[in-house]
Amino acid sequence: MKKLLVHNEIDESLKQYFKDSTQNTSDYEVILSNILEGTMAGFWDWHIKDNYEYMSPTFKKMFGYEDHEIENHPDSWQKIIHPEDLPGVFDVFNKHVASKGKFPYDNEVRYYHKDGSIVWVFCRGKVIEWDEEGNPLRMIGSHIDITKIKEAEQTKKINIALEQKNQELERFAYVASHDLQEPLQSLQIFTDLLKEEFALELGKQGVQYIEYIDASRKKMSGLIKSLLDYSLIGSEDKKTITNVQVIVDQLTFENKELIEETNTKISYDNLPVLIAFDLQLKLVFHNLILNSIFFRSKNRSPKINIDAVKKDNYWTFKITDNGGGIGKDHIDRIFLLFQKLRHENSGAGIGLAFCKKIVELHQGKIWLESEVGIGTSVFFTIKV
Repeated sequence: MKKLLVHNEIDESLKQYFKDSTQNTSDYEVILSNILEGTMAGFWDWHIKDNYEYMSPTFKKMFGYEDHEIENHPDSWQKIIHPEDLPGVFDVFNKHVASKGKFPYDNEVRYYHKDGSIVWVFCRGKVIEWDEEGNPLRMIGSHIDITKIKEAEQTKKINIALEQKNQELERFAYVASHDLQEPLQSLQIFTDLLKEEFALELGKQGVQYIEYIDASRKKMSGLIKSLLDYSLIGSEDKKTITNVQVIVDQLTFENKELIEETNTKISYDNLPVLIAFDLQLKLVFHNLILNSIFFRSKNRSPKINIDAVKKDNYWTFKITDNGGGIGKDHIDRIFLLFQKLRHENSGAGIGLAFCKKIVELHQGKIWLESEVGIGTSVFFTIKV
């Protein structure tokens, strides 16, 4: 094996040190080798004329291979480099040679790891020996694994793109909601005028048709308002100290008439105080509690129990009811926008989508377990 002599500032500094000291030059080579190996950067030394290329054990280890598993030859790395990146490597090399080294030999390329995964590498090299005719004779360089950096960059780009898309959707929903409300308001005005001024001419059936139109208008208006509210989730400026016990106390008081009318029993105790978006967390409990009341069993009065358990950095809430339950074929889609729950004519189908978006805003997740005829348990987590 040809001896590796790296021509760089470290090399020159060490040479000067050993020249001015009484140290043995063999110590110099040991120190240099340990410096290079200790960086965990792969290095290579290509003797171009002989077409021999020394590749360090760390170079090979970067791609999951032991030293003996890869031959010290240019073909070896060309076999594991991503085929889309190989032409770019040759192009940079040709420019580097044509400029006599002034054009830098720098590459960010992908290699295949032994296990099939992708390893991103930053490669920097330099021709250090030329013949009398200006042809390259020897080139040295290093490889550094930058996979984590590239993955972080990619994740950042995805997050930025998602954030931009979310902002666009929110702006669209806000503008659309306002623009769509205007013709509905006009529709209300004219249907009211028809009933007031032409009720006799229209007759009982005609008035009934107008009432159908007005009912549809109100339903459409409610859907648009729900869409607007959904787009505004996350617009609260900051989280505050939130007492969940107080939130549920308030909700039971605000819905006292419905609770008494349906003979609903709600049990809860020692719910936590945490940092959260107070109004939006209240909306989660509002939707889940009212769902349990609205979708109650026909054969028994509603019973709702609310529990909370802290584990690691999350509070897990559980809201259990004894309602009619949800079929397994509906569970996967009920957290989507405008997916109605349990009964085709009930609500706008947006309440649970609200809950999902708010929970995810708190870096948590939401799911449920249900059995038809027995009841439903909704779980959600809030990061603390």
